[in-house]
Amino acid sequence: MLFKSLSCQKYSLLLLVSLLQFATPVFGQNQAQDTMYVNTLIDQVPALMRSNELEARKKMAIIAKLSDQLNYKHGKVESAFFRSWLQYRHSPADVCIASIDSALKHIQEIAKDPAEIKFYILKGQCYVKKTRFDLAVASFNVALKIAERKQDIVNRNGALISIGWAYMEDGKPKQAIGFFNEVLLLNPEADYPNRATVMCNIASCYNMLGNYKLAAEKALLGIESARKTSSMTDLANGLNILARSYYQRGKFTAAIDHLHEASKVRMHVQDPAMLASDYLELADVYLKIHQTQQAILYAKKAESISFGNKIELKLQAAYETLANSYRKVGDYKNAALYFKKLISLKEHISTGNYSKALAELQVKYDSEKKTSENLKLKKENLENKLNISNKQRWLTILIAGLLLVVASGIYVYFLIQNKYKAKRAEEKVIEQRQRAVAILETEENERRRIAGDLHDGVCQTLAAISFQLKKAVKDGNDFEKVDVLIDRAGDEVRTISHQMTPELLRQVGLVKAIRYGVDQLNEAESGIHFSFYNHVEFENINEVLGVVVYRSFQELINNVLKHAKARNVSIQLIISEDEVLLMVEDDGKGFDKNNGKYGLGLSNLESRIKIFDGNLTLDSTTNKGTTAILKLTPIKLITEPKYTDA
Repeated sequence: MLFKSLSCQKYSLLLLVSLLQFATPVFGQNQAQDTMYVNTLIDQVPALMRSNELEARKKMAIIAKLSDQLNYKHGKVESAFFRSWLQYRHSPADVCIASIDSALKHIQEIAKDPAEIKFYILKGQCYVKKTRFDLAVASFNVALKIAERKQDIVNRNGALISIGWAYMEDGKPKQAIGFFNEVLLLNPEADYPNRATVMCNIASCYNMLGNYKLAAEKALLGIESARKTSSMTDLANGLNILARSYYQRGKFTAAIDHLHEASKVRMHVQDPAMLASDYLELADVYLKIHQTQQAILYAKKAESISFGNKIELKLQAAYETLANSYRKVGDYKNAALYFKKLISLKEHISTGNYSKALAELQVKYDSEKKTSENLKLKKENLENKLNISNKQRWLTILIAGLLLVVASGIYVYFLIQNKYKAKRAEEKVIEQRQRAVAILETEENERRRIAGDLHDGVCQTLAAISFQLKKAVKDGNDFEKVDVLIDRAGDEVRTISHQMTPELLRQVGLVKAIRYGVDQLNEAESGIHFSFYNHVEFENINEVLGVVVYRSFQELINNVLKHAKARNVSIQLIISEDEVLLMVEDDGKGFDKNNGKYGLGLSNLESRIKIFDGNLTLDSTTNKGTTAILKLTPIKLITEPKYTDA
């Protein structure tokens, strides 16, 4: 269960803190000093909310008091917004939504105030909390339209970032990156105040897409910007995202350190939702490295925070993590308890969303019903005068209906045809893959047969000849040199036999076979030290897949021996139900990735692993070594056990 989608598994970045920092109203030069002082305080609050909420609350209290004394409308609107903002952080989402709707409905002339846009952005963020991404995007779009109408560039950028964030939380990272890049295109300057937020969001999207190296690069840029602007919220987000990219590349210690640092920052800025996310991420890492009690400890912390603050998305993830953790340690009673809580929570969320949707439909139905009744009365009053016109109208409607039916039929026909073509294409791909696997199996069986024939036939014959020659030597004949040559031929045939089929792999399994190979490399005293680490969750992989991984190991090690001039080589093998990961890392001379192509061995290796949706990544820097990462997807090729690894 690699870093879960919280949903996504995912990073709720408190965008309003940075989006609203520079959203200041424009006043004439005749404003009193007290009014200008209130505006100054309003500008200071967003930055304080990112670093010191207690100080921000003090400023909010002063703004509210002075605005009432001065009867300053903009100050009153901002005070109402700040109250809703605090509810967003510390209360259920429905409470905040009710507060926003009340402000939009009852505050006079709010539509003329710049802060109106911020209310709609905050409302969209509440819907993201509730996983109602459709309503969130709708609210952000309202904010975007108002900002464009008012030519408010700052809040327009905020709305664009919010829309991208909603798509990211909904598991659509490619669409989200499009919105984030548009914001960077509109604000290319290095001191753009929301740069840290945008870079961290882009990094999170690349993590979701599996491009962990690029995610780390973007996260480091976001962390750098956050430190420059003292944005504690963005700093914590960047550390969390960087931890995920490290974890996905097997750097567990670094991931844990960054998550602990992020959680300390969250506690400082009093951000319960994201603190729960950090604890859930820590629980996932500890669960993967088999420190289950630590995983349970942090999952319970996340559960407590999420339950107390009614954050359903995080609470759902906490229940799932606890259920899996207790199951892993054999505590099936607690595992069953948390699975039951998880099912109950999911049903509650689904029922709540259904009830609200039903209520919305009922309101629409009642409205349309009243409209229909009014139209019916008008029709009755005008029926005699417009009889001919009505007949023409109904005739037009009938023709339009017929055309609509015909168009619908054509559309359905092409839709079904396209679905059929897509299904056939998918079946063809599966068939080609199965055929390729069968070819590999046949090839491996043929190698095994030839190896057996060499071993059982030629080797036995050579042994018999050697025996006869030795007998002749005893009788006084000088055949000693011939005997030596025959022994050498037997050794060569035996070596060829073992090279053609990895017999050791069939006897002891993939992990032990690789460990034996590493031991032989160390015994060879080549001046290179080889170390081997394995993490195996799922052992029963397809035999052909095992052979492909073993031969890939041999090819990568041969490349190191031939070209790297390394002193230390690290081999890591990780096997789970979702993927097989083989990583070979050396401290040799490296090479320039931009010059030259793969050799024949690596090209053949790539063609084999493509059958298993595999890919080979080489990361090398001149004089700093090379890292080769081989990933394969075994889920469709899991079979009955053919051998068992320790």
